[in-house]
Amino acid sequence: MSGGTTVKFGLHFLLSCAPDQSAALRVRDTIEQAVYGERLGFESVWPVEQHFLSEISVMPAPMLLLAAIAERTRTMRLGTGVVQLPLNHPLRVAEEVATLDVLSGGRAELGVGRGADAVHFNGFGVPLTESRDRLVEGLRLLEAALGGEPFSFDGVFHPVDRPLSIAPRPVQRALPIRIAANSRETAELAGRLGHPVLLAAHINPLEQLRQIVPAYLTALSDAGHEPGPDAITLLLPVHVAETERAVVRDTRPMLSLYQQLLTYKINGGLAAAPPNLPEAEKARYRAILAAIDALTLEEMRASRAVFGTPDECAQRLGKIADELSVGRFICWFNLGGRRTHSQVVAAMELFATEVIPRVPDPAAAPATVSATVSATVSATVSATVV
Repeated sequence: MSGGTTVKFGLHFLLSCAPDQSAALRVRDTIEQAVYGERLGFESVWPVEQHFLSEISVMPAPMLLLAAIAERTRTMRLGTGVVQLPLNHPLRVAEEVATLDVLSGGRAELGVGRGADAVHFNGFGVPLTESRDRLVEGLRLLEAALGGEPFSFDGVFHPVDRPLSIAPRPVQRALPIRIAANSRETAELAGRLGHPVLLAAHINPLEQLRQIVPAYLTALSDAGHEPGPDAITLLLPVHVAETERAVVRDTRPMLSLYQQLLTYKINGGLAAAPPNLPEAEKARYRAILAAIDALTLEEMRASRAVFGTPDECAQRLGKIADELSVGRFICWFNLGGRRTHSQVVAAMELFATEVIPRVPDPAAAPATVSATVSATVSATVSATVV
């Protein structure tokens, strides 16, 4: 795959599994798609950690999946997109990603996030109210553990009172740690700490990202950090077809299934919430459900996804990359989880051969956001969405 753009393209996998689907087949197909993706020129793969709801995903352990992919690939970067750090012991995460790095010859990337799903937190007995504090402390402990030197750690949740060293040590001397930023607050935290970010257009539409990105870049600069070429990675649903008619034909059922999954997930979170949930919080859940129900294909295409013909997709991706300083797109080809393996592979092939080579190269300038972007912030689905 060749082209003039310097933007990188990866693959995102959420292994939604309906009752009439086989979990084993979903996993096998995902591995085959990743392997074929490397041959097509996709440079990275990013499965996400989810728990307890097979309709949402049957992949609670993304590093196990990445280890399997590592054995079938040679150059593909292997990223977690993401590990929910408050639900995991940071030292165990450090050991596992270091092991993945050794197995893959130095190709691991660690994406971590805060998480916001009451079903997940209740299942592990972790108070959702502690999620931010656990994320901040977990990041500090991860940095210490992956730093290569013996360390101790004065933590509230995971104190280390005598010097430790993880084994094995990662092959990479500075293994990348990327923070999922689904809010301005988390984006600013990532900037202050000097970490790259993973943003998601299906969670925060482009209008909202136009507020989050400047906040991140400002925090990064104020803390004395320089943005790297892939400081900003953007995950977004993608579909490409040869004609507009085919685009609409394919994406309408994908959106409908996605809305069903979101509704199922939000209702699950509401059911898992404490019985004394404040009325304001109940109203927030109701507003989220109403926003999901009202989501149209037109809105999805305008602000949360890139669906179109090859030329349309290429031009939109180039514009988004330039406007939001995106260094890598993570492409989600199976929104809703019901596309067949052959359908996903066909879309990947068309995208690799007809879209990526046409993506305009973003302006070779320091990371910034266009001053002409709209300041309007649209209503968005909560960060609890998949």
